[in-house]
Amino acid sequence: MSTNTQKVAIVTGGATGIGRAIAQALVAAGAAVIIAGRDQQRGEEAAAALGSNTLFVATDVSQEGDVQQLIATTVDRYGRLDYLINNAGIEAGMGGFEGTTADLLDQVLAINVKGVFLAIKHAAPVMVRQQRGVIINIGSFVGTTNPILEAAAYGASKAAVLSLTRAAAAGYADQHLRVYAVCPWMTDTPMADRQTDRDPAAKARYAAAINPSQQLVTPEDLARATVDILEGRTELPNGEAVLVDYGSALNRITPMTVA
Repeated sequence: MSTNTQKVAIVTGGATGIGRAIAQALVAAGAAVIIAGRDQQRGEEAAAALGSNTLFVATDVSQEGDVQQLIATTVDRYGRLDYLINNAGIEAGMGGFEGTTADLLDQVLAINVKGVFLAIKHAAPVMVRQQRGVIINIGSFVGTTNPILEAAAYGASKAAVLSLTRAAAAGYADQHLRVYAVCPWMTDTPMADRQTDRDPAAKARYAAAINPSQQLVTPEDLARATVDILEGRTELPNGEAVLVDYGSALNRITPMTVA
Protein backbone atom coordinates (compact mmCIF):
# COMPACT_ATOMS: atom_id res chain seq x y z
CA MET A 1 0.00 0.00 0.00
CA SER A 2 1.34 3.38 -0.97
CA THR A 3 1.89 6.05 1.69
CA ASN A 4 2.16 8.79 -0.91
CA THR A 5 0.12 11.83 0.09
CA GLN A 6 -0.54 12.97 -3.48
CA LYS A 7 -4.18 13.24 -4.48
CA VAL A 8 -5.74 10.09 -5.92
CA ALA A 9 -8.61 10.36 -8.40
CA ILE A 10 -10.93 7.96 -10.20
CA VAL A 11 -12.38 9.11 -13.53
CA THR A 12 -15.03 6.79 -14.92
CA GLY A 13 -15.29 6.90 -18.69
CA GLY A 14 -11.84 8.48 -18.63
CA ALA A 15 -10.45 7.09 -21.88
CA THR A 16 -12.08 9.56 -24.29
CA GLY A 17 -13.71 12.97 -24.55
CA ILE A 18 -14.43 14.94 -21.40
CA GLY A 19 -13.25 12.13 -19.13
CA ARG A 20 -9.87 11.92 -20.79
CA ALA A 21 -9.43 15.70 -20.64
CA ILE A 22 -10.22 15.64 -16.91
CA ALA A 23 -7.80 12.76 -16.36
CA GLN A 24 -5.08 14.62 -18.25
CA ALA A 25 -5.65 17.81 -16.25
CA LEU A 26 -5.49 15.89 -12.98
CA VAL A 27 -2.24 14.20 -13.98
CA ALA A 28 -0.82 17.61 -14.90
CA ALA A 29 -1.84 18.83 -11.43
CA GLY A 30 0.17 16.00 -9.86
CA ALA A 31 -2.59 13.53 -9.03
CA ALA A 32 -2.52 9.78 -9.48
CA VAL A 33 -5.42 8.92 -11.78
CA ILE A 34 -7.35 5.69 -12.22
CA ILE A 35 -9.26 5.54 -15.50
CA ALA A 36 -12.27 3.23 -15.38
CA GLY A 37 -14.06 2.00 -18.46
CA ARG A 38 -15.38 -0.98 -20.38
CA ASP A 39 -13.04 -0.88 -23.38
CA GLN A 40 -9.80 -2.58 -22.30
CA GLN A 41 -7.71 -1.61 -25.30
CA ARG A 42 -8.83 2.00 -25.42
CA GLY A 43 -8.44 2.37 -21.65
CA GLU A 44 -4.94 0.92 -21.59
CA GLU A 45 -3.88 3.11 -24.51
CA ALA A 46 -5.22 6.21 -22.73
CA ALA A 47 -3.46 5.32 -19.48
CA ALA A 48 -0.18 4.72 -21.31
CA ALA A 49 -0.47 8.04 -23.14
CA LEU A 50 -1.11 9.93 -19.89
CA GLY A 51 1.98 8.50 -18.22
CA SER A 52 3.12 6.34 -15.35
CA ASN A 53 0.89 8.13 -12.84
CA THR A 54 -2.19 6.72 -14.58
CA LEU A 55 -3.76 3.28 -14.19
CA PHE A 56 -6.60 1.69 -16.16
CA VAL A 57 -9.07 -0.59 -14.39
CA ALA A 58 -11.62 -2.37 -16.59
CA THR A 59 -15.01 -1.46 -15.13
CA ASP A 60 -18.65 -1.67 -16.14
CA VAL A 61 -20.16 0.90 -13.79
CA SER A 62 -23.58 -0.72 -14.07
CA GLN A 63 -22.20 -3.85 -12.35
CA GLU A 64 -21.81 -3.53 -8.59
CA GLY A 65 -19.03 -6.11 -8.41
CA ASP A 66 -16.98 -4.14 -10.95
CA VAL A 67 -17.43 -0.91 -9.01
CA GLN A 68 -16.46 -2.59 -5.73
CA GLN A 69 -13.33 -3.96 -7.40
CA LEU A 70 -12.48 -0.53 -8.82
CA ILE A 71 -12.59 1.08 -5.39
CA ALA A 72 -10.71 -1.81 -3.76
CA THR A 73 -7.97 -1.72 -6.42
CA THR A 74 -7.55 2.02 -5.93
CA VAL A 75 -7.28 1.79 -2.15
CA ASP A 76 -5.00 -1.25 -2.27
CA ARG A 77 -2.60 0.52 -4.62
CA TYR A 78 -2.66 4.07 -3.29
CA GLY A 79 -4.09 3.83 0.20
CA ARG A 80 -6.64 6.57 -0.36
CA LEU A 81 -9.24 8.10 -2.68
CA ASP A 82 -9.55 11.87 -2.77
CA TYR A 83 -11.55 12.56 -5.92
CA LEU A 84 -14.28 10.64 -7.74
CA ILE A 85 -15.42 11.93 -11.11
CA ASN A 86 -18.51 10.08 -12.35
CA ASN A 87 -18.19 10.77 -16.05
CA ALA A 88 -19.18 7.44 -17.66
CA GLY A 89 -22.34 7.77 -19.69
CA ILE A 90 -24.06 6.82 -22.92
CA GLU A 91 -26.20 9.00 -25.17
CA ALA A 92 -28.49 6.23 -26.35
CA GLY A 93 -32.22 6.83 -26.19
CA MET A 94 -32.35 9.75 -28.61
CA GLY A 95 -35.53 8.58 -30.33
CA GLY A 96 -38.02 10.35 -28.12
CA PHE A 97 -40.79 8.36 -26.46
CA GLU A 98 -41.89 6.39 -29.49
CA GLY A 99 -38.40 5.63 -30.79
CA THR A 100 -36.81 4.43 -27.55
CA THR A 101 -37.34 0.80 -26.61
CA ALA A 102 -37.66 -0.36 -23.03
CA ASP A 103 -34.36 -2.24 -23.39
CA LEU A 104 -32.59 0.89 -24.57
CA LEU A 105 -34.06 2.90 -21.70
CA ASP A 106 -32.75 0.26 -19.29
CA GLN A 107 -29.26 0.61 -20.78
CA VAL A 108 -29.28 4.40 -20.42
CA LEU A 109 -30.44 4.27 -16.82
CA ALA A 110 -28.02 1.46 -15.95
CA ILE A 111 -24.95 3.43 -17.01
CA ASN A 112 -25.99 7.03 -16.45
CA VAL A 113 -27.89 6.64 -13.17
CA LYS A 114 -27.14 3.28 -11.60
CA GLY A 115 -23.44 3.73 -12.38
CA VAL A 116 -23.32 7.05 -10.52
CA PHE A 117 -25.30 5.60 -7.61
CA LEU A 118 -22.99 2.59 -7.24
CA ALA A 119 -19.80 4.63 -7.48
CA ILE A 120 -20.98 7.00 -4.75
CA LYS A 121 -22.19 4.07 -2.64
CA HIS A 122 -18.77 2.41 -2.62
CA ALA A 123 -16.47 5.45 -2.73
CA ALA A 124 -18.17 7.45 0.02
CA PRO A 125 -17.22 5.08 2.89
CA VAL A 126 -13.54 5.39 1.92
CA MET A 127 -13.79 9.17 1.91
CA VAL A 128 -15.69 9.19 5.21
CA ARG A 129 -12.89 7.18 6.84
CA GLN A 130 -10.37 9.69 5.51
CA GLN A 131 -12.54 12.62 6.64
CA ARG A 132 -11.96 14.12 3.19
CA GLY A 133 -13.22 13.70 -0.36
CA VAL A 134 -14.83 15.38 -3.35
CA ILE A 135 -17.25 13.78 -5.80
CA ILE A 136 -18.18 15.38 -9.12
CA ASN A 137 -20.94 13.92 -11.24
CA ILE A 138 -21.02 14.90 -14.91
CA GLY A 139 -24.52 15.94 -15.93
CA SER A 140 -25.71 17.84 -18.99
CA PHE A 141 -27.71 20.84 -20.12
CA VAL A 142 -30.12 18.24 -21.55
CA GLY A 143 -32.87 17.38 -19.11
CA THR A 144 -31.71 19.91 -16.54
CA THR A 145 -31.96 23.23 -18.37
CA ASN A 146 -33.28 22.29 -21.80
CA PRO A 147 -36.16 19.84 -22.34
CA ILE A 148 -35.56 17.99 -25.62
CA LEU A 149 -38.17 15.52 -26.84
CA GLU A 150 -35.74 13.41 -28.86
CA ALA A 151 -33.49 13.08 -25.81
CA ALA A 152 -36.22 12.29 -23.29
CA ALA A 153 -34.48 9.17 -21.94
CA TYR A 154 -31.02 10.73 -21.86
CA GLY A 155 -32.38 13.90 -20.30
CA ALA A 156 -34.20 11.92 -17.62
CA SER A 157 -30.95 10.18 -16.73
CA LYS A 158 -29.11 13.49 -16.39
CA ALA A 159 -31.89 14.98 -14.27
CA ALA A 160 -31.47 11.96 -12.00
CA VAL A 161 -27.74 12.73 -11.74
CA LEU A 162 -28.60 16.10 -10.22
CA SER A 163 -30.92 14.43 -7.72
CA LEU A 164 -28.21 11.95 -6.71
CA THR A 165 -25.74 14.82 -6.36
CA ARG A 166 -27.96 16.78 -4.00
CA ALA A 167 -28.91 13.71 -1.97
CA ALA A 168 -25.28 12.72 -1.49
CA ALA A 169 -24.25 16.27 -0.63
CA ALA A 170 -26.96 16.51 2.01
CA GLY A 171 -26.30 13.04 3.40
CA TYR A 172 -22.53 13.33 3.73
CA ALA A 173 -22.16 17.05 4.47
CA ASP A 174 -21.34 16.44 8.13
CA GLN A 175 -18.72 13.83 7.17
CA HIS A 176 -16.40 16.15 5.24
CA LEU A 177 -17.54 15.16 1.74
CA ARG A 178 -18.35 17.67 -0.98
CA VAL A 179 -20.49 16.63 -3.93
CA TYR A 180 -21.18 18.64 -7.11
CA ALA A 181 -22.64 18.23 -10.58
CA VAL A 182 -20.81 19.69 -13.57
CA CYS A 183 -23.10 19.99 -16.57
CA PRO A 184 -21.59 20.73 -19.98
CA TRP A 185 -23.27 22.85 -22.58
CA MET A 186 -22.79 21.43 -26.08
CA THR A 187 -19.21 20.18 -26.15
CA ASP A 188 -16.84 19.06 -28.89
CA THR A 189 -16.72 15.36 -28.02
CA PRO A 190 -17.14 12.00 -29.79
CA MET A 191 -20.77 12.16 -28.66
CA ALA A 192 -21.25 15.45 -30.54
CA ASP A 193 -19.52 13.89 -33.55
CA ARG A 194 -21.97 11.01 -33.53
CA GLN A 195 -24.96 13.31 -33.22
CA THR A 196 -23.85 15.49 -36.16
CA ASP A 197 -22.28 12.87 -38.45
CA ARG A 198 -18.88 14.50 -37.75
CA ASP A 199 -19.90 17.71 -39.50
CA PRO A 200 -18.02 20.67 -37.94
CA ALA A 201 -20.46 23.14 -39.43
CA ALA A 202 -23.42 21.29 -37.89
CA LYS A 203 -21.73 21.28 -34.49
CA ALA A 204 -21.06 24.99 -34.77
CA ARG A 205 -24.72 25.66 -35.67
CA TYR A 206 -25.96 23.67 -32.71
CA ALA A 207 -23.57 25.47 -30.37
CA ALA A 208 -24.67 28.86 -31.71
CA ALA A 209 -28.31 27.95 -31.08
CA ILE A 210 -27.87 26.31 -27.67
CA ASN A 211 -24.84 27.58 -25.79
CA PRO A 212 -25.03 31.01 -24.11
CA SER A 213 -21.56 31.79 -25.52
CA GLN A 214 -22.71 30.59 -28.97
CA GLN A 215 -19.42 28.72 -29.14
CA LEU A 216 -18.68 25.02 -28.87
CA VAL A 217 -17.32 24.06 -25.45
CA THR A 218 -14.04 22.11 -25.45
CA PRO A 219 -13.25 19.12 -23.23
CA GLU A 220 -10.42 21.23 -21.82
CA ASP A 221 -12.96 23.86 -20.71
CA LEU A 222 -14.73 21.15 -18.74
CA ALA A 223 -11.47 19.80 -17.36
CA ARG A 224 -10.34 23.21 -16.07
CA ALA A 225 -13.69 23.86 -14.41
CA THR A 226 -13.73 20.40 -12.84
CA VAL A 227 -10.20 20.55 -11.45
CA ASP A 228 -10.80 24.05 -10.08
CA ILE A 229 -13.83 22.74 -8.18
CA LEU A 230 -11.99 19.65 -6.96
CA GLU A 231 -9.09 21.67 -5.63
CA GLY A 232 -11.27 24.33 -4.04
CA ARG A 233 -10.31 27.19 -6.33
CA THR A 234 -13.97 27.64 -7.27
CA GLU A 235 -16.10 28.12 -4.19
CA LEU A 236 -19.54 26.57 -4.53
CA PRO A 237 -22.20 25.55 -2.03
CA ASN A 238 -22.10 21.81 -1.38
CA GLY A 239 -24.54 20.05 -3.72
CA GLU A 240 -24.42 22.79 -6.35
CA ALA A 241 -24.95 21.99 -10.02
CA VAL A 242 -23.23 24.23 -12.55
CA LEU A 243 -23.34 24.55 -16.32
CA VAL A 244 -19.98 24.93 -18.07
CA ASP A 245 -19.71 27.03 -21.22
CA TYR A 246 -16.88 27.99 -23.55
CA GLY A 247 -13.86 29.32 -21.67
CA SER A 248 -14.89 27.41 -18.51
CA ALA A 249 -17.60 29.99 -17.77
CA LEU A 250 -19.96 28.76 -15.05
CA ASN A 251 -23.70 29.27 -14.67
CA ARG A 252 -25.97 27.79 -12.05
CA ILE A 253 -28.78 25.50 -13.11
CA THR A 254 -32.09 27.33 -13.53
CA PRO A 255 -35.52 25.68 -13.87
CA MET A 256 -36.46 24.43 -17.32
CA THR A 257 -38.97 26.35 -19.34
CA VAL A 258 -41.14 25.05 -22.12
CA ALA A 259 -41.82 27.41 -25.05
